[in-house]
Amino acid sequence: MRLATGRAAFLWYTGSVPRPRPLRFWATRDFELPKKPERALAKVFVDRDHVLYVNGIRAGAGTQRPGDPLALYEVAPLLAAGRNRVAIDAGSPTGVGGVLFSLDVEGFGRDALVTDAGWRVDLEPSALAEGGRYRPVVWGRPPQYPWGYPRMPRPNELKSE
Repeated sequence: MRLATGRAAFLWYTGSVPRPRPLRFWATRDFELPKKPERALAKVFVDRDHVLYVNGIRAGAGTQRPGDPLALYEVAPLLAAGRNRVAIDAGSPTGVGGVLFSLDVEGFGRDALVTDAGWRVDLEPSALAEGGRYRPVVWGRPPQYPWGYPRMPRPNELKSE
């Protein structure tokens, strides 16, 4: 079975939640592109809510629960030749959740950038501009309880922001 998110792994800010309480944090990753792509599709799943930024510009937002499909965002207009940053403002009302991200970039491949141990996390909003300072907890690749295999949305499930 080919996963819709390739090698992407679920990440989170912490593996220790002594008691349920709301948590918001930033997951960031810098990467290089030799040229600006014409098409790039970001595939996102965050239990519970997210705002996706590409190079500091809001690309989309959503709320998801286990069983929901991936959120899809066309982000090519926000990418540039050279250094780029993806930032995900992730939140959970209980402090527990997962972030899964994969980026398909025309000319560079499917799942060209995925969530893995190379990402960084931070509680400070300055991570949007500066990048995260800490290593994330890596839950692992799908299927992970309770999210299973996040799937591509069917046409009737596509949303626009």
